[in-house]
Amino acid sequence: MLTRIVHNSPSLGKFFDQLIPEQDWQRGGLPFSAPQRQHILEVADALLVCPEAKTLAALQRQYVETTDVSNWADSFRIAPWSADELRSRLRAFLVHWATTSRTSPHPPPPILLSLDDSLGEKDRATCHLEPVDWHYDHLESTKNKPRYKKGVVYLVCTLRVGAIECTVDVRLYLRQRTIRRLNRSRPPEQRLSFISKTRLARQMLLPLLPLLPKGWPVYVLIDSWYASARLIKFIRRQGWHAVGALKHNRKLNGLRLDHHACTLQHQRYTQVRLTAADAKPTTYWVRPLQGRLEKTAFDVCVWVSKRHPRENSPAYFFSTDLTLTAQQGFQTYQQRWSCEVANWYLKVRLGLADFRLQPYEAVDKWVAVVHFSWAYVQWRFAHECGATIQTPADLIRRHQDEHTRAWLLAACQLALQTGSIEPVLQRFLREEG
Repeated sequence: MLTRIVHNSPSLGKFFDQLIPEQDWQRGGLPFSAPQRQHILEVADALLVCPEAKTLAALQRQYVETTDVSNWADSFRIAPWSADELRSRLRAFLVHWATTSRTSPHPPPPILLSLDDSLGEKDRATCHLEPVDWHYDHLESTKNKPRYKKGVVYLVCTLRVGAIECTVDVRLYLRQRTIRRLNRSRPPEQRLSFISKTRLARQMLLPLLPLLPKGWPVYVLIDSWYASARLIKFIRRQGWHAVGALKHNRKLNGLRLDHHACTLQHQRYTQVRLTAADAKPTTYWVRPLQGRLEKTAFDVCVWVSKRHPRENSPAYFFSTDLTLTAQQGFQTYQQRWSCEVANWYLKVRLGLADFRLQPYEAVDKWVAVVHFSWAYVQWRFAHECGATIQTPADLIRRHQDEHTRAWLLAACQLALQTGSIEPVLQRFLREEG
């Protein structure tokens, strides 16, 4: 097998070191020891380079020289570093970077926080990986035919300020039955507590409150699965606004939204024109409503949206900011696409669901390292975006090309030093079997 990495990327090491403030370096007692830092960097670097399934063995095969793969496994299973510590460092750095990158902060742009969950699939025969369980797949399920898939569910929180996008949090979600199964074999002090998706969303938003600059408008973008009255009220208590989708059976002023829509048959439409990610324009036909959702004590604006005036199944969107027009509200909600981009890269390109680690705590660390790799791509992409780097995939290819150049240079130097091709093959070509 042809190896790909001679040494870790200097850019990746620089990004990691920026997560640790200068005062931590000065007083010592760093949150990650030198071996822990090295293991995190090695795994993160290999995630960006490895072209196959991201198992620890496959990642280890990318290196010309590396430690035994069991050392990497032990780093996740028994090393005393914390996934929450890495998340906390990433969150603080990314929020500070995103909100201070503008040269002219007045007037401050809106901060858009998007929440979404996704399912990372595993083989249906998987039974020894603690966080893996059967989950309802709402994308492929129908009203009369529910679909379940085995895998892990995780929540993503993305932040957008102007043109800068970053994923500030990624966390695992465990079903209540999964928690019960895991707690049967755990001592009382190590037992897990069940956290619902909406409560987990609140736990992801709350640490952002002291990090966000004061006086900046903040909008939390949610789909209909997260538009619970409890979460909307939590968002408003922080002084933020919620913009999202609603299901047709939600009640506004005591009446279901689909019943409200029937009473608007003679009201004129407002046309909202949006441009999708593929540059294709779409026109929506919108009618506004205003009132109070059930179990809330403040007014919201609701828009009944159709793709065509004769469509029989409209969609429903809302905003707690009553000053937003339909065009502004839909353009704001459209920014939730950043969650879909993050989910694709986390699962497909960086292998978030490719782990082969059994303990829940080890998988939690794996998710944190995958998040670290994706955060590095977003940070570097924002700095190097241009004619040749137009997407995060282009940035990942540049990262891989840098390793290819370093690998080729080292191979040529060894050939010149030894005057023979055999030492080069023995060092840089890992024979299998």
